[in-house]
Amino acid sequence: MEIAVLGTDDFVTGFRLAGVKHTFTVSNNFDEKINQALDNKEIGVLVVEQEEMDKMTAKTKRVLEKLITPVLITLSSKGKETDLRQLIKRTVGVDLWK
Repeated sequence: MEIAVLGTDDFVTGFRLAGVKHTFTVSNNFDEKINQALDNKEIGVLVVEQEEMDKMTAKTKRVLEKLITPVLITLSSKGKETDLRQLIKRTVGVDLWK
């Protein structure tokens, strides 16, 4: 299982430097890029920039809601959330470190 990142060039650059092999840079073709990512069966976790998720069509949103794999994680490029523990607790609903 591989990790993939989808977002603007600025968003995916850090992930590329960290060694993420599968990156999808989005300019105005979010639906096309998300379909490319979903077609790759190696991808188990898909990290998507929140601002790009807000631009997706209703059809793409329905497709993503029905997915079991890859696991979809949305992150904001603005860095508002600095504590990873709180982010996971808010997302999952359980404090995994306890």
